[in-house]
Amino acid sequence: MTIFQKLHHHSLLLISLTTFIGAGVYKIYALNWAGIFITLILVFYLYYIILQKFPLDNSPQQKHSKNKRKKGFTVLFLCFYVTLFLCFFILFKSQASNALISPWQTIPWYFFLYLAFLLVLLILQIVWRSKTALFSIFLFYFLIFSIAIIVFPLGFGFDPFVHQATLEIIAENGAVSPKPLYYLGQYSLLTIINKIPFASLSLLHFYLVPLLAAIFIPTTLYLALHKWLRSKQTILLSTLALLIIPFGILIFTTPQNLAFLFLILIIILSLKSDSWPDLILIYGLALAALATHAIAGIPAVFFALVLTLYHSNIKNKKYIFIVLYLLLIIALPLAFSLVNKANGTSAEIAAGASAPLLSISNPNTENIILNTVYFYALNLRFILLALAIAGIIIAWRHRRTCTIFSIYLLASLSLFTSYLITSKLNFSYLIFYEQANFSNRILILSFLFLLPFIALSLAAFINKLQKQNRFMQITFGVFFVSLILISTYLSYPRFDNYHNSHSYTVSQSDINAVNWIETNKENEDYIVLANQQVSAAALHEFGFKKYYTPLSVISPSPVSVWGSGGEVFFYPIPTGGPLYQFYLDMVYEKPSRETMLKAMELTNVNEAYFVLNKYWWASDKILAEAKLEADSYEVIDKNEVYVFRYLK
Repeated sequence: MTIFQKLHHHSLLLISLTTFIGAGVYKIYALNWAGIFITLILVFYLYYIILQKFPLDNSPQQKHSKNKRKKGFTVLFLCFYVTLFLCFFILFKSQASNALISPWQTIPWYFFLYLAFLLVLLILQIVWRSKTALFSIFLFYFLIFSIAIIVFPLGFGFDPFVHQATLEIIAENGAVSPKPLYYLGQYSLLTIINKIPFASLSLLHFYLVPLLAAIFIPTTLYLALHKWLRSKQTILLSTLALLIIPFGILIFTTPQNLAFLFLILIIILSLKSDSWPDLILIYGLALAALATHAIAGIPAVFFALVLTLYHSNIKNKKYIFIVLYLLLIIALPLAFSLVNKANGTSAEIAAGASAPLLSISNPNTENIILNTVYFYALNLRFILLALAIAGIIIAWRHRRTCTIFSIYLLASLSLFTSYLITSKLNFSYLIFYEQANFSNRILILSFLFLLPFIALSLAAFINKLQKQNRFMQITFGVFFVSLILISTYLSYPRFDNYHNSHSYTVSQSDINAVNWIETNKENEDYIVLANQQVSAAALHEFGFKKYYTPLSVISPSPVSVWGSGGEVFFYPIPTGGPLYQFYLDMVYEKPSRETMLKAMELTNVNEAYFVLNKYWWASDKILAEAKLEADSYEVIDKNEVYVFRYLK
């Protein structure tokens, strides 16, 4: 192995061991200093045992021809890094603390010109055989994966605030109670890394998935494709071309996204898994995914078993394959059925209209740029399916050397069947717009197992393109650059004439509002009815400070933000808990005193607040009606937010 390969494999092994073992120590004990010490001892002991039994550096040394520096390369190198700096500078200059739906509302249009120029410089580095091309690809990946994190320094999304609040309590106390079986992998990994001096927990949490994805996806793909392709240029260009697929699951950190990343790395690594060290690394990542989020972790473990079986010499393997794929089909629907039962939901089939899957869209009501973007977006499933089918055909034509590709196709079909089953399950215990989330995640899993075929078809196309004349190369180069720019735009929440992502970011006004309530409350115990971003601001400022039961105030120590066991968090949580329904009644029916009194009666408090953001639909009408029945109100930040107080 080269030093680069050793560094890649050893770092991935350490990350996966830390994630899985840390999750186990946390579940059994805690992640205080003693728990972290125990975790690290176990990690390095198991790491030592694995290296003794299955050395990771026993593969043959790959020979690479020396790269000759061509005239003008130094200028190209400097231009790339200057342009990269300017791209980051534009993003930091575009930072916003007000409530926005999309980062593209504050990033200037010319950012895409710089991004296009950066892509051209990167392609030239690859074509001129630069030794730093792979590192430049990593930097480009990191740039486009971290756009929202840079532009929204207060936070992005809702779930990250929940996990951030949980992490801060674990960092302080060693644990939260109760300890769920899920999310432990991310919590353990971040808590342990946080103990490194000067490591900021919030920055680690924000950047964990985008940074790991930017480092390990291109490097792992580069190493894996070396088994199948001879040309280093083709490998690097294929690694870059894969960004034509929107990458929304990798732009912020949640346990689900981290588990998705582990699964992606497993799928890519399995392309070159021809030894026990590779399989050990894949099992480590599979267990890390399982400890982080079961929706990706269960398929990851099953696929590791399938891969082991594929490389084994067991007789009658096909029957064991059938059993494993059948288990893969039913595992997630069965798990969801058990969760439904635990939440008091029957296993009945949910009714719902199926979306049309075979209709081609042709948006043509806006300018040519936006029409092109949404032609790609609305027909993306056909484009990716065509690439996958092309890869399947290539693998079939070379089936003697590409037999391993069959396991990806069968895994994808199994998970698609699992998606069809899960989409019919009843998730009525979730709020209506969350009910399709679980089945949609399985659809993403099914697609991820098609990535080897898409990479194969892209590599075959690039290989043929390299043999064409300069005009064809430049034409298709511009085409691919355009697709990567479109993919980058589509990977983030959008607010344009074709699409509205609806969910706003947490603003400084939201933070000011929750702090004003805490400072000006008349009673120690109170509740607030607000939208999810105000609730996220409260989690950011106060963590899991208060929970209530119908007749008594429980301990302020954190339990579960979803209100399990009858506890009610003092701000509404859209994924569960009764306060959010009261909030919806206030904004969609009437902001009445009667609704606020019912919420206060539920939690046995004498003081409540209703928070209304200016951007909310029909805010003027709601504002006028709320003023009539509230005891008092406060205006935050020049009409950005209104806070209404209600007393019994």
